[in-house]
Amino acid sequence: MKKLKYLCLFLFLNLAISFPVTSEASQVDFGWSVPEYFLNNEGSEDEKKYLIWVFSIRNTIDTEITIPVATILSTDTDKYYEAKYIPEIAEKVSENGEKYLSSDKMKGEYGPGVTRKGIAIFEDIDPYAQKINIFMTGLSHFFFWRWRLSDYSYKITYKRSGSKWILEEHGFSKDNSHRNYVDKFKGAQPDINYWP
Repeated sequence: MKKLKYLCLFLFLNLAISFPVTSEASQVDFGWSVPEYFLNNEGSEDEKKYLIWVFSIRNTIDTEITIPVATILSTDTDKYYEAKYIPEIAEKVSENGEKYLSSDKMKGEYGPGVTRKGIAIFEDIDPYAQKINIFMTGLSHFFFWRWRLSDYSYKITYKRSGSKWILEEHGFSKDNSHRNYVDKFKGAQPDINYWP
């Protein structure tokens, strides 16, 4: 019986060494702001209210990687919103003349040390929503794909506090409730399956 325990321990350790665990943070730094409301054409007939969310992605390793990101927002009232890019709004909210990219342009090859900053603009968010979730897909794909495992989305949850949003929790999530909406908003996914 003792030999069986040692054999199992040996096999487990051998398996663990064969597949080193790689931290997400060691390959990609992902940063984001708290979403804020922005009124465009304030006081006019064309006044519109948008929710603005700014984020950044940086490759922290010495190898080029491909990051196939997509951004979706969901509410606790079961509504889903596509991230839009409105150049005039992106320009108005940019700091120090920095140019924010659309979620679509954040996709692609990231050379060593490359950082890109993006903006997601969501229109007509349900005023009754008390919680929102922002899903960022594709952040773990480049290393999970090697082992043919699933790419879990990074999920950031905010709760309403008056007219502001406060961070409640964040992290990689198996929640794939937004899956059909990524397909709907972005069309059919490529050959690689990003979903569990």
